[in-house]
Amino acid sequence: MHRNQLLCEDCYLERLEPPRTCDVAAVHSAKSFRKMAGQEGTDGLTELQKSIYDYIKAEGPVTAEQIMNKFSLTKLQLERNFAILRHCELAHGFRENGKILIKLWGEDTLGKMNIAD
Repeated sequence: MHRNQLLCEDCYLERLEPPRTCDVAAVHSAKSFRKMAGQEGTDGLTELQKSIYDYIKAEGPVTAEQIMNKFSLTKLQLERNFAILRHCELAHGFRENGKILIKLWGEDTLGKMNIAD
């Protein structure tokens, strides 16, 4: 039970811990794990995450709605998959003219975390 609603275990966890894109600990963990595993670029991502990455790369900055429409995703499904791309510093969101867009991580991206050797 959560707020007088009977939820399945997955829905309950999603309500308590929704995907967080800006999570310093998750970024550090993802980058450290990928470095130890020898992963670069889209290595280690699911096929859907790779497809989203490739779509962003091909189309330039896109909205969340464009990604959801292209891949028939719910908002929650997009948030889960985008969080992984963000934690791996492969993509990020930014605001332009009052609109939130998503683009690939690049040299112009602020806030890049450097993992010490």
